[in-house]
Amino acid sequence: MEYMIINGFNTSTIPKCVVTDFGEVEAAKPKVSETATLFGVNGNYRVLDGAYESYERTFAFYLPRTVDPSKIVERFQPNDNTLEFSYQLGSLFYADFVSAKYKPHGMHGWKLEIKLSMQPFRYQKNVAPLVFTASGNINNTGSVYSEPVVEIEGDGDISLTIGRTTMHLTIRRKVTIDCRHKKQNIYNADGAVQNTLRKRGGFFELAVGNNGLVFTGAVRKVTVWPNWRYIL
Repeated sequence: MEYMIINGFNTSTIPKCVVTDFGEVEAAKPKVSETATLFGVNGNYRVLDGAYESYERTFAFYLPRTVDPSKIVERFQPNDNTLEFSYQLGSLFYADFVSAKYKPHGMHGWKLEIKLSMQPFRYQKNVAPLVFTASGNINNTGSVYSEPVVEIEGDGDISLTIGRTTMHLTIRRKVTIDCRHKKQNIYNADGAVQNTLRKRGGFFELAVGNNGLVFTGAVRKVTVWPNWRYIL
C-alpha cells in the first residue's frame, strides 16, 4: 500500500487510504538567466545564474469517505512542506502547496488530487552531523552543492573557512549559521537572529567532493549539518 508522509503525518493512518499516483518526477533543472546566439558557437550559449527551477507535481489519493480529503489537505502548510514517499523511504522532499480538489471515484470512494510546487533536489534523511575540534575535511557525497547549517562554539573574534568561503564573526558561547536558501541567518547562543555577529564573508556552500575546513581564534567545536542533496 503506497503512502505519503506530510510534515510527519503518515497518510496510511487513514483507513484504506492509498496514494494512486505520485505524479511525474523531474530532475533539478538549472535556472537560465540569459540565452544568446553567438557567432562561431554551435547551438545557443546559456548563461546560468547558479540556482535551480521548481516544478509542479500532482498527487492522487483514493479515499473511502467524504471526511477523509480534509484530513490530508489540512496537513499542508502554504510553504516549506516536508514530504516522504513510500517508494523512496530515506529521502526527503520539500514543496509549497498550490491547490487541492476531489471528486467521486466509483460508487464508494473519492479521488483527491493535490498539486504542489516541488522545490528542486532530493535530500538524504537522518544524516549524522559532522563534528570538528580541529581542522578537517568534509566530503559531499551528493550530486549537487549543499547548503549546510553550521554551529560554532567559542568566544571572541574567530574565522571559519569551508571550501573557498571564509566567514569572520564575533561570538559569545555559540553561534549558528543557517546557509539554506531563503533561510540564511545568523543565530546567537539564545537562538535569536543576530546577523551583526557576522563581520564579513559569505554563507557556506559544500561543493561535490572534498571541502577543507579550517578555523582560527578561540573555537572549541564546529558542528556541521551538511544537508546532502541530489539532482534526482
